Amino acid sequence: MAVVALCSAILLFAAGFHLYWGLGGHIGVGVSLPQREDGSTAMKATAFGATIVGLILALVLLLILGLVGVIRLPVPQEWLKAAMLFWAVVFSARALSWSRYVGLFKKVRTTRFASYDTLLFSPLCLVLGIGFFYLGLTDHLQ
Repeated sequence: MAVVALCSAILLFAAGFHLYWGLGGHIGVGVSLPQREDGSTAMKATAFGATIVGLILALVLLLILGLVGVIRLPVPQEWLKAAMLFWAVVFSARALSWSRYVGLFKKVRTTRFASYDTLLFSPLCLVLGIGFFYLGLTDHLQ
């Protein structure tokens, strides 16, 4: 259950921050989006986008809780496992990305976002990816 607790805590925190930004909050917003070399954001921040990401993260949290039986979802266990493996791939790919601005192998490394991404965002995504693979591939959770 330690994996469930760790992944749930990360998702709850991340969903909370994204929903906070979606509602107009400003704490942490300066390092929440990838930045170009000159410090300008590489993508446009919108309240709608932040809210959608927050809701998706909350739904992934519900997926975990349903998979391990904390809550009951009207979905076959096999579908929950498949969904968990899908999200394992998504978060692992985010963490290990070779893209220009995000991931452990990003090219732009001198911005404030890049520092936070290297020290916090990408490692947390990797922890989620590994945890989700574990949850999706094990049967002893029920």
